[in-house]
Amino acid sequence: MTHFRSWPLAALTASALLAALPVQAQSTLKVAPETLSRVLDPHFTTSFTTRDLGYLIYDTLFAVDDKFEPKPQMVERYTISPDKLTYTFVLRPGLKWHDGQPVTAADCVASIQRWGSRDSMGQTLAKFTASLEAADANTIRLVLKEPYGLVLDSLAKIGAPVPFMMPERIAKTPGSEQVKEIVGSGPYRFRADLHEPGVKIVLDKFADYKPRSEPPNWASGGKVAKMDRVEMLGMPDAQTQVSALTRGEVDYLERVPADLLPLFDAKSGAKAEVVSQYGFQAIMRMNHLQPPFDNLKVRQAIARAVDRSMYAAVVAGDPKFATDCAAVFGCGMPYESKAGIPSFDMAAAKAMLKEANVDFSKPLVMLHVANAPGIAALGNVTRQVLVDLGFKVDMVSMDFQTFATRRLNTGPVDKGGWNLAHTTNSVPDQGNPLSNPFLVASGPPAAAWGWPKDEKTDELRLKFATAADESARKAIATEIQARAYEQVLYLPLAQFTTPSAWRNNLEGVLKSPVMLLYNIEKK
Repeated sequence: MTHFRSWPLAALTASALLAALPVQAQSTLKVAPETLSRVLDPHFTTSFTTRDLGYLIYDTLFAVDDKFEPKPQMVERYTISPDKLTYTFVLRPGLKWHDGQPVTAADCVASIQRWGSRDSMGQTLAKFTASLEAADANTIRLVLKEPYGLVLDSLAKIGAPVPFMMPERIAKTPGSEQVKEIVGSGPYRFRADLHEPGVKIVLDKFADYKPRSEPPNWASGGKVAKMDRVEMLGMPDAQTQVSALTRGEVDYLERVPADLLPLFDAKSGAKAEVVSQYGFQAIMRMNHLQPPFDNLKVRQAIARAVDRSMYAAVVAGDPKFATDCAAVFGCGMPYESKAGIPSFDMAAAKAMLKEANVDFSKPLVMLHVANAPGIAALGNVTRQVLVDLGFKVDMVSMDFQTFATRRLNTGPVDKGGWNLAHTTNSVPDQGNPLSNPFLVASGPPAAAWGWPKDEKTDELRLKFATAADESARKAIATEIQARAYEQVLYLPLAQFTTPSAWRNNLEGVLKSPVMLLYNIEKK
């Protein structure tokens, strides 16, 4: 005998109504970075896109706040031995990788070692390390050869390459090779199946992520994923990006050139605002391995020919967003200094080139990043400076991704090498002698592209690392800046800010030197 269950009419009606309701739409944040990196390995490249992507996918043991103070992130608690040689870090409970496996101390040890093979600050930390091991599944033990007061600052480094943690099996990939899996433990997980290199990067909210309870402050504190999905979209130019934002096709733009700011009127549905207090440093880098810039006198001549007011006038699209700051460690930063900065003197520069017996018949190859407006503006100014000095200039235009590869070529110009290039870096990245990658003066392969070699600079950086207190560090930083200008390791050209822009319905946009896309929601 068949029995039928009797349902009340009200329950049947409610059930029918629920079935008829549409499934709640997935909330998606669509972002257009200045350029969309094809390299997704955050230890391998200094690309801003890769770094910003990393803050969504990965997590760090420590993170720095807006007072430049390291705060625990993946670490629940830590101790430092009385002799300041042993650091013990205990991980927060419940941390998981996006593949469902628990985060272990062994994973973190391998990650620190891999990052340390790529980053200037990590390389310094490695020099002081006697041992780094997993004491148990949740405990990391770092033993130093001698006291080094910047251990936590190193692990909390905000700029690229960031010391992001990866599963051990991935972190075992040599630093000279890109990882083949993008797996982290951060608030969003990478969707490899939806990835379109150079076109779109898709991330989905990671349900098992447990944010810290503290409010977000720069890269420290709670990373709360309030959107179900984040999409980073490659768009060819700033005008296209702004048009897409005002039409509501994207929600957030990393950078907006000043000449496009008038488009953000009351009817645009969007607004522009500077989110990075310190902004960026504009940089000229000469190739120290190839003529003519293997000659110190020639580099010094270029330094005397640089009129920074010309760069400040164009780098941000509007002079009000830039200064002619020449401080190697950034203006407004703890180690700001005027030591060693050469004065502008074109006549003296020409005399120095004549003394150096420069061959002006060979054109200089300048790598020119055409799809990044700020970097492109720097190249246009420098080209005229070089022509005024008597050089011929072969300005080779390319996108940033091509540049990121081409600049690593150490060979002569007839074999794909180069003489001169420009870039920008966030000022906090440049802010001390250990984090500033352009001050590594060990030649190839340790030094960044441009490959300067100066033993005195390296000695001073080590002296900075072992300084007893902040007063001593400031004095050494001043000495390093003077030496950097004497050797012309690189040239700071200006310091500038660039507004970001977002739709009016976004809330929770964080102020930070890097683009942090968690904590954002749509109202």
